[in-house]
Amino acid sequence: MGMAIVHVVGALGASFAFGILVMVIGAWEQERVQKRRLQDASIALGVPIAALESDEELVPRLIQYSSRRYSGELLRNRVSDLCGLLRTAWGWLSTIVQVGIVAGVSWSIHTDGAESAALMWSVLAASIFFWLASVTFSFTCLLLTGRYPSEAKFARKSIASVIEQRSASTAKPHTPAWES
Repeated sequence: MGMAIVHVVGALGASFAFGILVMVIGAWEQERVQKRRLQDASIALGVPIAALESDEELVPRLIQYSSRRYSGELLRNRVSDLCGLLRTAWGWLSTIVQVGIVAGVSWSIHTDGAESAALMWSVLAASIFFWLASVTFSFTCLLLTGRYPSEAKFARKSIASVIEQRSASTAKPHTPAWES
């Protein structure tokens, strides 16, 4: 029984640790994508990256550049958005499969005994498989479109957010007619 506990706790702990590692790698990759976007904008607008981050007068030019580059009308951006949907669906499938494995192995341990506990390591194997397939798919999308999956969609959301923030900060407070 002790060995069964080691298998279950070890496999789930290793899967959890792998999940944390994947999140750290994902955050690092997002940071790289953001730096690449800034570098591309810097080159296109002919200004240093530091100016993009600090010069308020460049914001309209940056918004215009980004709007053209990440337009939903460009095929490459539509393909990137589709790849993002597919990668999200793949992530959900990964989660469902892993939960199914945990449930199935747990049921097997309950009905057949502790000797099937070693099968819990298949959760980690499934996690690694789904992650490697996702990374491969993401790099394929990058090669085909020049964008990571959903990069264009997230850029458009960022543009809309910046425009909203700028309009909110420049808008005058509305005074109802009855208070005038």
